[in-house]
Amino acid sequence: MRIIKPPKLNRGDKIGIITPSDALLYEDLPSRILRKRALRKAIDILENFGFRVVLGDNIYKWHSDYMAGTDKERAHDLNKMFADRDVKAIFCLAGGSSSNRILPLIDFDNIRKNPKIFIGMSDVTTLLTAIFAKTGLVTFHGPNILSNHTKKGNLALSKRYTTEILFGLITCGRSFGKIPQKTQWQTLKSGKTIVGRLLGGNLEVFLNLSGTGFFPSLKNSIIFWEELDEDPCDLDFFLTHLRLLPNAYGIKGMVVGKLLRCRDRDYKNELKVEQVLIEVFKDFGFPIIHKVNFGHTKNQATLPIGIKAKLNPRGASLEILEPAVS
Repeated sequence: MRIIKPPKLNRGDKIGIITPSDALLYEDLPSRILRKRALRKAIDILENFGFRVVLGDNIYKWHSDYMAGTDKERAHDLNKMFADRDVKAIFCLAGGSSSNRILPLIDFDNIRKNPKIFIGMSDVTTLLTAIFAKTGLVTFHGPNILSNHTKKGNLALSKRYTTEILFGLITCGRSFGKIPQKTQWQTLKSGKTIVGRLLGGNLEVFLNLSGTGFFPSLKNSIIFWEELDEDPCDLDFFLTHLRLLPNAYGIKGMVVGKLLRCRDRDYKNELKVEQVLIEVFKDFGFPIIHKVNFGHTKNQATLPIGIKAKLNPRGASLEILEPAVS
């Protein structure tokens, strides 16, 4: 596959915001007010960095409690933002559970002809992965505009750690280098320092694409993943699915992010996540580091999908080896 790097973002450029999954306005009135305020704050943050912001045509639409607009409306905004030559980057409002419904409606030829920065996380993993698999365009697992795992819509964009890494990746035509550690990362499974292409996102969402035409090759990959609200037994199920994939032995390394509220609930003697990882991948020689600062957390590193990175288990470090933008 030919890797396509989007043009870098410059001051004064226009950023589009779309709602490919969860709705902006839902639940009770106080929550709606908080989310509208959070959106306004996010726009202020982007404008203070020197960018212009444009909202998708259907950003205020509501189709159900787990869906912004209809499939056609949500796909329309994504396709229109990619086709708009004035828009240089696209941010997603929030995650959810319905991005996969718009996959058949996405104009991937349009995306290939108009490459640009595309950012999101959680359920947006579907779009990040599918766009890379179908077009070769580097996408960015980074902050959504709102954090919809909290009712207040807390902003990762309000954190310096988040924005320094994000804008360091998308505004500079040089290699970013080592991802700084906000907290102490740990080596769970040692091995040699390896180089591979970053693939991943939310674990369940990423694996839901396996077996479809929207899933990339795992050859020479460093898989990064995060989760929230999943028991260790659920993570065991997902990770076993991953190891059973036909090309799983193409994985060269694994990076585990923040696991929000992934704890025992019903089982008193459940395995810990660390034990699950060691047992499931005991026959694989790749290294694993975990507690890395990305995922459902305020301080989150952006990781570019499709870009070469170096994983060093001795220092529990991750280094971006090439520019993510052109």
